[in-house]
Amino acid sequence: MEREQSQERLQAVLRLPAARRYSYFLQRVVESGEVWGLDGEGWALALDDSGRDVLPLWPAPEFAALCATRLWSGFQPRPINLQVLMDNVLPQLEEEGMPVGIFFTPEGQGHPVSARELIDALRAARGLSA
Repeated sequence: MEREQSQERLQAVLRLPAARRYSYFLQRVVESGEVWGLDGEGWALALDDSGRDVLPLWPAPEFAALCATRLWSGFQPRPINLQVLMDNVLPQLEEEGMPVGIFFTPEGQGHPVSARELIDALRAARGLSA
């Protein structure tokens, strides 16, 4: 019964509009202190509408695992510590001009943000000044 409820909750969150999933992502990762990517022979990447690489991130491993299909088949959810993300990963992505895709769904819909936007949003969500 509990598993059915958790599956229903996962599906309900996945049905939220991208902006609402982004808010959920911010809240959840600040609470947990980690984000999740998909790792295979390196991190899974997506393409944005302009053909640029995008680093997809999720708030929990179960959401990432649902997206480990098609091109990402065989990839496994892997955590990234929130502080490492903010201090190392996002500044590097900002330098490279690579955006971040927040909370992709199995249908491929994510919320694109720049690395700088995500740093600022995470700082705000944590109650830190930007």
